[in-house]
Amino acid sequence: MKITYQLKNSDFLEYQLYTSSKSKLHKKKRLRSRIIVPIFYFLFGFYLSNKNDNLLFFAVFSLVSIIWFLLYPLYSRWKYKNHFKKHIKENYKNRINKSVEILFDDEIIKTKDYSSESKINKTELKELIETKNHYFLKLQTDLSIIIPKDSFVNQEEFIKRVKDYGVDYIDELSWVWK
Repeated sequence: MKITYQLKNSDFLEYQLYTSSKSKLHKKKRLRSRIIVPIFYFLFGFYLSNKNDNLLFFAVFSLVSIIWFLLYPLYSRWKYKNHFKKHIKENYKNRINKSVEILFDDEIIKTKDYSSESKINKTELKELIETKNHYFLKLQTDLSIIIPKDSFVNQEEFIKRVKDYGVDYIDELSWVWK
């Protein structure tokens, strides 16, 4: 089975966002920012209120902390997405709209792009992740091959071929960036 396609910015972006959403480190960092900043505002408002004998400080800073807590997920989603867009533009600019070819043999997967060719033994494949628009073929080294779904027709054959290699299949069709 042979698949030929070109990767676009959106392909790299979805991969980066998916990986970030599954990263324990990123989850912890986002949760920490969502909780620590409101606590700081709340405590600062409490301190100013006690120092100046004025409950207005406490009320204003409490309101700001509540607003931060409620709106931070939207801000964080936007911030990470923009960060990854810049990262892709800077680091993947030479890979955008370049032809990629993947050939699935019985024991080896051969990949070829504009600058290199590689052979991957089937035992080096770790898992196949399916999202709404992509397949991410993850290797034992945690690197992944990004395959857009619109790049080939016979997706059932592709999934069967990869599963026959002994690779775990992960259904993430309902995944969305949040």
